[in-house]
Formats: sequence, structure tokens, C-alpha cells
Amino acid sequence: MKLRKLAITFFAALICTTTFSCKNKGKKGDPNTAAAASYGNNFGPGGAAAYNRYGSGSNIAMPSRQAGASFNNASKGEFPPIYFQFDRFEVSPSEAGKIQEIAAYARSQGKELILAGFTDNVGTEEYNRGLGDRRALAVRSALINRGVNITKVQTVSFGEEMPADPSNPSSGRNRRVEFGVVR
Repeated sequence: MKLRKLAITFFAALICTTTFSCKNKGKKGDPNTAAAASYGNNFGPGGAAAYNRYGSGSNIAMPSRQAGASFNNASKGEFPPIYFQFDRFEVSPSEAGKIQEIAAYARSQGKELILAGFTDNVGTEEYNRGLGDRRALAVRSALINRGVNITKVQTVSFGEEMPADPSNPSSGRNRRVEFGVVR
């Protein structure tokens, strides 16, 4: 009798483990199955321990939201997007010129910016929303480090929604942060 209970418990645990460990292995039909299976395990420099309560590794506090301000109602397209490597959220040195230009504008105009983080479609929706958030927060930190007023920069993440290249959802053009200027 004890052997039977042990066998049932073992198989139940095996089924549960198999079911839940496969949940986040990427999307069905994803051509990048190997990449999708490991996608989401990169916490960047310092690992998971480097993250603060915003999940970004940034030590810069978030401002309270301005009533009525949203990315969809902001003026977009005034600045080129900041692009990112696959599964990364560090701002690359090649994007520093764009950051400097946007920081100079924000300092001189005093306008509020909304930074929207986006990803490609590889990985789960939840992970991509978090990665988009980390990308937007990384650009926010870079702007603040260049003298932009902390209360003038908000972030939002759309993850894999609204791809820049809808015909190729895994394209590098979709791994970006876009800017909106609050009117």
C-alpha cells in the first residue's frame, strides 16, 4: 500500500513539474525555439540581486504620473528610437549621441517626456513587458545622468505590442525605446 502511494505521488510530481516547466518555453510555432526557451534568464549586470523595487537596477526614484499624460496622446516621432540588442536592456555606446540630443532638448525645453519600451516577439508576453520596462528605465537613467529633471521623465512598456516592423516581429527594429513629448 505504501509503495502504491509513493508511486502515485512520484508520478503526480513528475506531471506537475513537466507541465509547469514547459509553460514559459517560448511561443508555439516560434522559429527560434532554442532562443525562446532561454529568453528571460538574462538579468544583466549584477544579476537579479541588482534590481530594486522597480525591477530595473536603477536607483533613481520614479516620479508620480502627470494626470492625463499618456504615450498615446503625446507627440511622437520628434526623436529617433534607441535600439537594443537581443534580450538586452543596456544602452549601447552607439546610441549615446541620440541620448545626448534628447537630453539637451529636455533640459532646454522643460517638457515632460514619456519613454516607451518595446521588444521583439521572442519570449512570453510577461517577460517582454518586463524587458520593455527595463529598456525604458535604462534610457530614463541615461537622460537623468545627463541633467534631465527627474520629474520630467516617465516610462511605460508595451513589450511586443505595436511592432515597428510588423512583417518581421522578431526583427531588431522592434527592440527599441521611443519618445513622446507631453503636450
